[in-house]
Amino acid sequence: MRDVLVIAIVLIAAPVCIFVPYFGVLMSAWIGYFNPHRFAYSFATTFPVAQIIVIPTMIGAVFTKDRNHRFVTRETLLLLLFWAWMGITLTNAYFEPAFFDHLFDAQTRMVEISKIMVTTFLAILLVTSKQKLRYLLIVTAFCFGILAIKGTVFGILTGGQFRVWGPPKSFVADNNDFGLALNMTIPMLFFLARDEQNRKVKMLFRITFLCGAVAVLLTYSRGALLGLCAVLAITAFRTRYKGLSLAMIALAALLVVTFAPGKWMGRMGDFFGGSLDESAQERITSWQFAWNFTKHYPITGGSFETFTPALFSMYSPRDPTTWLAGHTSSGPHSIYFQVMAEQGFVGLAIFLALLFSCFFSARRLRKRVAPYPSLSWVITYSYIVDTSVIAYMVSGAFLGRAYFDLYLQLVAIVILLKVIARKELRSLQRRTAVIEVPTQEVDPELQPALP
Repeated sequence: MRDVLVIAIVLIAAPVCIFVPYFGVLMSAWIGYFNPHRFAYSFATTFPVAQIIVIPTMIGAVFTKDRNHRFVTRETLLLLLFWAWMGITLTNAYFEPAFFDHLFDAQTRMVEISKIMVTTFLAILLVTSKQKLRYLLIVTAFCFGILAIKGTVFGILTGGQFRVWGPPKSFVADNNDFGLALNMTIPMLFFLARDEQNRKVKMLFRITFLCGAVAVLLTYSRGALLGLCAVLAITAFRTRYKGLSLAMIALAALLVVTFAPGKWMGRMGDFFGGSLDESAQERITSWQFAWNFTKHYPITGGSFETFTPALFSMYSPRDPTTWLAGHTSSGPHSIYFQVMAEQGFVGLAIFLALLFSCFFSARRLRKRVAPYPSLSWVITYSYIVDTSVIAYMVSGAFLGRAYFDLYLQLVAIVILLKVIARKELRSLQRRTAVIEVPTQEVDPELQPALP
């Protein structure tokens, strides 16, 4: 029954996407983040639901008049440059015999990332107003929010003895990836709740926000825990009652330490106590490998999927047989070391430039629209962006998710904020000019004489 329902929804939505391509953007977010087909049991799990939505959306985007025509920003250029550079590093890998063992995987990865880039630019093209951007944020927030509620209920029923995972075979299937996605979603839930007028929707946002924080803890991910601490601290400082918020966070932390299951405390206690288990040792070894490897290929790196056993044996500081313990590869375990090894120092520079550009653009937008009360929503959305980017930077330091779908959507949101705010600022300035010009240009002799 689930299979039939998912396929029916997708097939009915596909023709709608041609005539209303923005609807395709929302459907793509729902499929990409919630992964409804992964909750089915049969043919729907392998059905190409994303392609069935994206292709009609692309067709509709060609013919629709309701699209952004001026979306070239610093972030747009950096995003295109990063995409192009990934193609260059992949092309270079064809000419390096040492990279032949992971060339097929690199090609597959490039296709996957290119699909994500296409959907990202469709969003940039088709989200043309504040209201459309709001709906995109709501769909994204509730996709992960529902999964957070599901994980929280599971954790309560099992006493927190088991890890919470994302939908199987999705890009957040791993507990670490799921924790990262939740950390990036929590700011959306918090700031959307703060500005929501409908009491019931506001309450739903708040409940989902709390469940998101609990679900992050239940993933047992230490990198996600650090990201959660950063997110909660930032959101506390951006509330009206900073002292109360910080006190509540401290109380929540005390309750977690007091009532957390022994398995969770054992995993976190060793980490914060400075003791490195096998997983932490593998991370350090992977980072050392990435540095040694990039010194040999500083410009282009090794392209995607560089962290292979063959290359590890050449550039790892340790004998792999002493620590891999049956693993085919340890993986990058960091967005920074991942990009450095796979895209070289040039790719890392572009990646970092895009990250910091998003962060500083959000701050600059707040200053620019501050004098205009009607654009206060831009300030709220800019808080979402920079807080989520910080969550990505902190948690991502320990996770190999450099090409994360949700991060690329944040880049799109920064671009859209600039584009939409620019249009609304121009509209405000025109209206102001219309009001002010007549009073300035009236000839004093034509003014009626005062009695």
